[in-house]
Amino acid sequence: MVGRTPKNTQQDWIEAAQRTLVDEGIAGLKVDRLANRLGVTRGGFYHNFKDRDEFLDCIIRHWEKSCRFLPSDPPPARGPDAIGWFNRAIDRLIESDGYDYRFDLAVREWARADKRAEWAVERADRERLVTLQKFFEAIGYDREHAAIRARVFYYHQIGYYAMGVRESIPERRRNAQLYIDILCGEEALAAVRSVAEKQRKARAG
Repeated sequence: MVGRTPKNTQQDWIEAAQRTLVDEGIAGLKVDRLANRLGVTRGGFYHNFKDRDEFLDCIIRHWEKSCRFLPSDPPPARGPDAIGWFNRAIDRLIESDGYDYRFDLAVREWARADKRAEWAVERADRERLVTLQKFFEAIGYDREHAAIRARVFYYHQIGYYAMGVRESIPERRRNAQLYIDILCGEEALAAVRSVAEKQRKARAG
């Protein structure tokens, strides 16, 4: 019918839930409240979801898929190539490109009271730490040392967001190199960067 308002899709509801979860926490994820936010009736919700449990499961899957702390591809095994991967990881964190820390923190808060969210956060943390460990192994650390370095880097970054540190993107970029040298080990990074520079010159010359 001409002039009829299009129905909200499942994705519309999930995106509204993401915004509400960030703003109000899990207590805000009420069907009536979300329907009001979207300007529709409760019936639109049940057209897209069987019940609230299914809805919450969809939100978690959306978080797992969309809120990516690290690049989706694994770090290369060779140190010089792994540095390029790590630089991309730092860029996405600074620019919030593909990683919404507010959404991440909101799901972590939700996980304090809901097992399904708790399990999802535990899975994500394991995946992120394993990936970071592979990076540290690629730049020369043994497995045990790489695992600890991964934790130090990850706990620092999540803590940075959890504390609500406020810095502009230019400030973060200015500070990033010193943070990286401290967290990753200046000597290890310098050695790998030296190899990468020699390879670059060899290709150019």
